[in-house]
Amino acid sequence: SSGINAEWPLRPGFPVEEVIVVNRGDCCADRIDGFRIHIGDTGTSSDPVCGAALLSADFISSVKHVKCELTGRYISVHHPSNSGGKVLTICELEAYTVDLDRPCPSGYFSATGFRPCKPCRAGSYIAGGQCNVCERGTYSSQDQSTECFDCPAGHTTYKPNTSQCYGPLLEGNYYGYWLKRYVQVPDLGYVKDRLQGFKATVGDWELFDKDYYRLKKGTVTHGQTIPYTTATVNSIKPIITNKFCYAPRDLGKSYTGYRSTTVSGKTCQNWSSQSPHTHTYAGSISSCIHNDMDFWGADIRSVWVGSLAECVQNCKDEGSCSSVTYRTSSGQCWLKHQQNGHSGASHYAGLQSLNIECVVGSVGNHNLCRNPDNASEGPWCYTTDPATRWETCDVPKCSNDVDCYLEEGNSYMGVVATTETGQTCDNWAGTSDNYCKNVDGSGMHKPWCYKSGQKKACSVDKCKQDCGNPASGLWGRFLAKNSGLCMEVVGTHSRIGENVQLHHCQVPHKSSTDHVWKMNSNGYIINKKTQYCLNVLGYRSKDPDTNLNMWTCQYNMNTDQKWEVEWSSFDDCAFRLKNKDTHQCVDAPGESSTTTNTNMQQYYCEDRTTSDQWFYFIPTQDRLCDYTYYNNKYLAGSITGETYYASLGSAQQACSRLGEMCGGVTRTSNGLHQLRKGDSPTQSPYGEKSWLKGDCADTHYNYYEQSFA
Repeated sequence: SSGINAEWPLRPGFPVEEVIVVNRGDCCADRIDGFRIHIGDTGTSSDPVCGAALLSADFISSVKHVKCELTGRYISVHHPSNSGGKVLTICELEAYTVDLDRPCPSGYFSATGFRPCKPCRAGSYIAGGQCNVCERGTYSSQDQSTECFDCPAGHTTYKPNTSQCYGPLLEGNYYGYWLKRYVQVPDLGYVKDRLQGFKATVGDWELFDKDYYRLKKGTVTHGQTIPYTTATVNSIKPIITNKFCYAPRDLGKSYTGYRSTTVSGKTCQNWSSQSPHTHTYAGSISSCIHNDMDFWGADIRSVWVGSLAECVQNCKDEGSCSSVTYRTSSGQCWLKHQQNGHSGASHYAGLQSLNIECVVGSVGNHNLCRNPDNASEGPWCYTTDPATRWETCDVPKCSNDVDCYLEEGNSYMGVVATTETGQTCDNWAGTSDNYCKNVDGSGMHKPWCYKSGQKKACSVDKCKQDCGNPASGLWGRFLAKNSGLCMEVVGTHSRIGENVQLHHCQVPHKSSTDHVWKMNSNGYIINKKTQYCLNVLGYRSKDPDTNLNMWTCQYNMNTDQKWEVEWSSFDDCAFRLKNKDTHQCVDAPGESSTTTNTNMQQYYCEDRTTSDQWFYFIPTQDRLCDYTYYNNKYLAGSITGETYYASLGSAQQACSRLGEMCGGVTRTSNGLHQLRKGDSPTQSPYGEKSWLKGDCADTHYNYYEQSFA
C-alpha cells in the first residue's frame, strides 16, 4: 500500500519490544526521512512514538532496529507534514509473538510475570519475579543471575548495579606472561626473583623479604614500579585501609585513595584549578610562624629542598599534606599529614635551629576525592560539569580494620576511645576527638591513647588473620617462624627411618628435596613424597632430645605418631606441634638457629617467643567448596578459635580450608559472618542467613594469577 500514513491492527494491549525497518536499497532511500512509528490503541499519530524519526542516514545495510517497549492495538506509520508529496511504500509486514500465557523462565522477568520477558543483566539478580540491582559491595558477573555475591576480601563495588569488584592490582611481565595479583600472596614461589618492573596499577603494596609477610622491605605506591635494584620479594600485601574505602570515624578526612569520580559518574575537578568552579582549596598559605616544632606523634615525611616556597609546593602536590615545617639551616622540609601531635620533647633530636611552620590550605594538585571540610557524606569533589558544582564520590565506608587492628595497629581507624581498664581516653592535643590510634615511633604495639598524660593501651582486638591451619587436611610446608627454614626429609627420601631436618625452603619443590606435608583428621603428619609419617625414634619414648624420623604410618594403633596443634598467644598464625603420647613438642636444637641440616627432635614444650618450636603452615594447595544459600536460617555450633569475618568470601574460604571441622557460614544479625560446625539449617527468629557447605575439591595453588568475577 502507498500513502502518507499506514496502520496495522494487533490484538488489544499487545506488547511491542522492537520494530525492524528494512529500507529499499535500489534508489530513493531518503523517502523514509521524517516518518515516525506509533504504537497505541487509536492507530493515529496521537499514539506514543516508538523511537525517533526515521532517517535514511541512520540505516546500516538498509536495516534499522527501533526499540519500543510499548503496548497497543495498532502499529502505525505517520509523517508529521500535511503538505503532501510524501510517499511511503510498504512491501511486507512480519509480526512475531510469543505465548503470553507462559511464565517467565529463570533469570527473566516482566511486570506481569508472564511473557514477553526480559533478562536480568549483569549487576542485578532476579527475585520474587522482579529484577533487583546488586547492592554496593556485591556483584553479579553474568546475565540472568539469581543472587549477588559479596566482593572478595579487600575489594568492593563503588556503586550499585555493578558486574565486577574493584580493588588493588599489581601486574607485570614474567618471561613473556603478563601476570596480575589482586590479593595478598604469602609465598610468591619462583616468581619471587622476578618482580622487578612490576607496576602497582591500582593501590599501594607492601613488599616483604620473607614468606608470610615477615621482614618488611618497602612499599610500592599507586602508579609506581618495583625498582630493578630491589632484591628478592617473597610475599606481598595490598594496603587496603584509606585507599579503597574511607574510615567512618573521621568521615573520610584521612582518605588517601585514588577515586576521581562521583556517585553519578562525573569526573572530579583538579583541586588546584578554579575552573569550572571557583573555591578556596586551590592552595594558599594560610599562616606561617617561627617555631622549634615538636614533631612527636605526627605522620611526617622528610624531603630536602632549596627554599620555603619549594617546601610548600611539595605539600600542595601531596594529597593529604596539611602543613609543613622548613628548617632554615639545612633546607630540610617536613610534610605533615595529620594534626595529631602531643605536647612534649621534640621527637627528632637536634632540631634547635630556627624552623618555620606553615599551614597550607591546599588539598593537592590532583582531582582525587577528598573530604577537607568533614562533610557528613564522606569524600567529595568539585566536578568538571559546569552545571554540577560538587558531588559526593563513589567511595564506600571501610569495613576492614575498623572493629579490630592489623599488625601493630598503625592503620587502625575504628571508633574505640577507651583503655583496656575501661577509662575514657583524653582528647588528642589540638583536636576534639579521642579515638585510639598508633602512630610511628610511639613504642606501643597496638592502638593506644593518652589518659592523664600517660600512654594507655586501648580495648581493641587484633584482627583474625588468614593463617594456614595444618589441621585443614591440605598439603603444605611447615616453616620455622624464627629461622625461616622448612621441615623436610633427608637422604634418598625413600628409606624408612630417615631423619627429619630443617632446610632452606625451595619453591617450587625440587626432586632433590621434599618438605610437603599433610596432617590428617587423626593427627598423623604425612610426608607427600614418601607417604611415611612423622615419628618419634623408638617406641613411645618420652626422653627429650629424641630424634624425629619417618616411619610407616601406624593408623588405628596405640602409637606416638599422633600430633596436635597448639596456637601461640603472641602471634595469630604461629603454632607448635605437640605429640599426643609423649606430650613433647617438635623442636630444633639451639635458639632461633638458621643452621641447616639440623635433625629435628622432641623436647619439652616452650612458651618463649624465640623458641624454635613455633611454625607457620603455608599451604601448597587450596580447597574450593560449593555453598547453598538459606534465608532466615542459621547453623548451630561456633568453631573454637574462629572469629567473625566482614566478608562472606573470606568466611567461605576459611570454612573450605577447615575441611570437616566447618559445616558452613552464618551471617548474624549484626551483618558479620561466623563459621559454624552444624550442617542442618534451622529457622532463625533474628533474620540470620546461612550458606551450607557442599562438595569440595582440592586444587594446587596458582602462583601466577588469582582473579575474581
